[in-house]
Amino acid sequence: MKRTNNVIKVFIAAMSLFSVVFLSSCSKENLQNKSVQNGSVSNSTVANTPVAVWNFDSSFNESKQHLKGVAHKNATFTSTSAARDGIAAFLSPKNGFVSYNNAGTALPNLTTGLSGDFWVFAYPKEGGAQCIWCIPQVTDLNGDPSFWPDQHVLLDGYNSAQGDSGLIKVMFKLNKNVPYNEEWTQAGGIPKFYHRWSHIQYSYDGGTSQYTLKVNGQTYFDHVVLYNSGDTTTRQPAGNLAPNPSPHGVLIGAFQNQWNAGVFGPPEVWMLPFKGKIDALKIYDKSIF
Repeated sequence: MKRTNNVIKVFIAAMSLFSVVFLSSCSKENLQNKSVQNGSVSNSTVANTPVAVWNFDSSFNESKQHLKGVAHKNATFTSTSAARDGIAAFLSPKNGFVSYNNAGTALPNLTTGLSGDFWVFAYPKEGGAQCIWCIPQVTDLNGDPSFWPDQHVLLDGYNSAQGDSGLIKVMFKLNKNVPYNEEWTQAGGIPKFYHRWSHIQYSYDGGTSQYTLKVNGQTYFDHVVLYNSGDTTTRQPAGNLAPNPSPHGVLIGAFQNQWNAGVFGPPEVWMLPFKGKIDALKIYDKSIF
């Protein structure tokens, strides 16, 4: 009888060990594939190769262009349990951000197309906008001072009556010699946006002028971008994007004015510091949709 009990104990112990190993393996796999499992990532996103990647796994460094990040104002990392993907995420408890003195070669030259893909856990702020990421620009194509960055993603237009619904603005610059070549698109009324993780994906194809914006798998924009040349009322397809003639690094979690007022001028009152988390930021040199 003792021998039988021992055999049973050995069997139970073996099954317990198998269960722990199996569950740990599954948990790790689930952690690595969170974004795929929730159905909000397109197959084209998975198939394409990004030109810039920020995993934020306890490092602010970018892994494709080998950009070195510098943390400001208590920017730090989340715990693994608070991250969306991997072992950590970028965390701004109040007004933290990360700067990169160099933008690399690919990011300032996203001319024939671009895409952005990232997760954000934001907190609402009234009275202005919060910057998710941007590529600062010193001068425009004509050599004049540039107020806006080359690429820009904002959270904007919040008031308490909206509850937890959000508004996102995406800006890129057209390769057109017009007074204002910034192309802005915005999606508002995004439900259940704040105080939780939201998945943002946007893309632009210079060959077709097609722009797409998705939030948590829901398509908010999918249309051809048109522009007005200024000397005609006929709006034309936007075409390719402008290269950045004066890149000044990359910023995550701040406006360029908040980083370097000496170069870009002091921040305006509506430029609010970002509060929240960002994870798995990827930039592509083509449309992913």
